[in-house]
Amino acid sequence: MRRFEFQILGHNRIVGLINDDSTEVGRVHLGVVHVVQLPAAEATKRESAITEVEFLTPAELRAERESLETWSQICLDHLEEILGS
Repeated sequence: MRRFEFQILGHNRIVGLINDDSTEVGRVHLGVVHVVQLPAAEATKRESAITEVEFLTPAELRAERESLETWSQICLDHLEEILGS
């Protein structure tokens, strides 16, 4: 099991799991869906491979849906349920 660390300054809750056997990655990984309520809409990148950090509205995300990874598409397709849970 790979260990990872991250820092979240806000309220974090797990709202679901993603088991997606439709992709090679999905067949060997389990996704954990978190909802994080932040005190402010601010984020900072901590990896050089990340070139941009920004928050998008649900409409902006839907416009970019096809460019998202599969798990992000699944979350976006169920966004209202996720946020309402």
